[in-house]
Amino acid sequence: MATTKNSAEWVDILRPTKGDLNWLKSKFHIHPLILEELRSPSARSHVESYRNYVYLIYYFPIYDPKEETSRRTEIDFLIMKDVVITVHYDQLEALADIKSKSAESSLKLTYKLIEGLLNFQERQLRHIREKVEEIGGKLFKDKEKEVLQRVSRVKRDVSEYRIITRHQGVILRSLLRHGPEFWGEESEVYLNDLIGDHLKVVDQVEDYRDAVGDFEDTNNQMMSLKINTVMKTFTTLSFLTFPFMLLAALFSMNTRDTPIIGLPYAFWIVVVVMAVAMITLTIYFKRKGWF
Repeated sequence: MATTKNSAEWVDILRPTKGDLNWLKSKFHIHPLILEELRSPSARSHVESYRNYVYLIYYFPIYDPKEETSRRTEIDFLIMKDVVITVHYDQLEALADIKSKSAESSLKLTYKLIEGLLNFQERQLRHIREKVEEIGGKLFKDKEKEVLQRVSRVKRDVSEYRIITRHQGVILRSLLRHGPEFWGEESEVYLNDLIGDHLKVVDQVEDYRDAVGDFEDTNNQMMSLKINTVMKTFTTLSFLTFPFMLLAALFSMNTRDTPIIGLPYAFWIVVVVMAVAMITLTIYFKRKGWF
């Protein structure tokens, strides 16, 4: 790795091997505990300052099309005065998009890397926006079951994305506290700008979360309305048929005092009475708007 005066270089390590860790130890005298932590993804994100470098664990969301949700991946930063080392465990398109491998200082290089990640995150939100718009287009089209399934999947995706991005805010604010001591007061401008870019991502996630929640409430109300309409119809039909079933049961009783039994056309008289009564009740219910 060659460096020039007043410049900083970027070294990117994917899935660090034992040889990579030995190189970091011999070249930069990285603390053994940090080297041990770099062997695999860490349990939590944090920022630590040492005498000649800053160690930063940064979580980043990547979309898994198979699971249809975002998952967390980790990027570790070892930031020195003339070099910035990134260590990660997944192939990241966001880092591949960053063309330049150097900057005037490690502050500007760190700013460029994290800003590139945040910009990629903002573009990556497109898949959530497209799903939210698709859900909105399916409302009021008698597709409540399909909408419910899609809403559930998008809510999971948004929730996972939201958790990851909120952790980023904590780390960036922590970096802002450590930055002036390591780089000087000029770092505050750059680090505050990163926090501002991060807030843009958070605001978009919150907007999509609210939109999905609104769509879910609307869909649930429409499903409830349909269920109530069906229940109302069945209740009305039950009310219409029960009295006549009772009447039919009464006339089917084999007793000597049962009216009209034994008369000519007795069966048809009973049927006509039941039909007229049912039609009368149906007209009455319709006028009342009950079904």
